[in-house]
Amino acid sequence: MPENRSLSSPNRMVWELFEALRRLCIRVTEAHATQDATAVRQDSALCIILAVQCVEVFFNIYFRVLISESAFAHADKRISADLQKTQFGLDRKIKEWPKLVFGEKLSFDKGVGQRFVELKNLRHTLMHFTSSHETIAIPGVAIHGMADTSAYESLSAETAIEALHTAEAFLCEVFTLRGISTENLPYALHSWTGRPPI
Repeated sequence: MPENRSLSSPNRMVWELFEALRRLCIRVTEAHATQDATAVRQDSALCIILAVQCVEVFFNIYFRVLISESAFAHADKRISADLQKTQFGLDRKIKEWPKLVFGEKLSFDKGVGQRFVELKNLRHTLMHFTSSHETIAIPGVAIHGMADTSAYESLSAETAIEALHTAEAFLCEVFTLRGISTENLPYALHSWTGRPPI
């Protein structure tokens, strides 16, 4: 093995990203306590972006691990091929892989699945922000080229914490499809994200 490579357990990157997300949530809470609205919005935006990234990295790694198990080997060829594609995004992973591997889809029309889709859409709005290029006119003055930053301005400490909780709950939905019992979900979440079982 070349000296510049580092090998880790499969869950390490997911764990590390979730730890970073939790640390950011603490920072948001601290900024909220000092009434620093700018810092709260900035760090909340980072929490939303990171929460969705945590889920995508989890999907990439968890499903790669699953297909190495005999019970899920039937999906090996397809998921291995999908992981090699640069244009195989999170939308397709969350919609197609659970059905392929477990024979059952995740629900996106209510509950945790719906909240995750809303989180993903908010992340998309923030990550791919474009100017709406609007004009504000008051008597005698017109300001052109204004951008609608309503989504960003709406961010709060609660938004950041909810992003973390939604990401964790979405992982639990995957664990449930795999057959992990409700009482063991906190341990599965701990194993993959570092969140202590409560």
